[in-house]
Amino acid sequence: MSRIIFIALSLFAVATAQAASNDQGNSYEVEVMVFRNLMPNLVGNELWTQDTVNPAISDLGSAILPALAPPADPVLSDAAIALSANPRYRLLVHDSWIQTAATRFASKPIRITASEPGNPQELDGTVRFYLNQYLHVVLHLLLQEPAPNTGLAVFNAPAAPILYRMDEQRRIRLNQVNYFDHPMFGVLLRVTSVKPDAPVASPAQPTTSGNTKN
Repeated sequence: MSRIIFIALSLFAVATAQAASNDQGNSYEVEVMVFRNLMPNLVGNELWTQDTVNPAISDLGSAILPALAPPADPVLSDAAIALSANPRYRLLVHDSWIQTAATRFASKPIRITASEPGNPQELDGTVRFYLNQYLHVVLHLLLQEPAPNTGLAVFNAPAAPILYRMDEQRRIRLNQVNYFDHPMFGVLLRVTSVKPDAPVASPAQPTTSGNTKN
């Protein structure tokens, strides 16, 4: 992990041992930042990071779009600025929303996407946040690269894009920045509790398309 990520985490990590309340009515702010690694030499020969066999995201069909809200305490903003200024990385997503905690089977995955010219589905996937005695986060993300132009065609069929998958599940603590690593991209995620009277930006729309890239 590069020095810039170490600096970002050292600024924001809070080593608390706080467990989540069993009150599922509590509201939480989820702040997510996804960035791409532009240093291909770090990938090396790790072909296992490429996924051309099963590009499907298991819970995408039930995912919903979040009602985005500016973070009340934008802890990751400094990290976003640092990453945007570094040519070795590219910021894909920096979003936040407020939701209540539900059990794993009652929770809904939140869809996040990003695109760029020539690559309209650069990032697609879901973030699921739920409460099961403790707080948990599940990530299912696919990073897509356009198919390389090799000059070869098989029966005029278009070449398949290159996909990189991140499937992570982790127990988390409030107010702590969590880093999810992959040779091609990374995720910073932080969950904080909000005041009981704070408006809940409850996601309400099924996903058909969307782009949360900032």
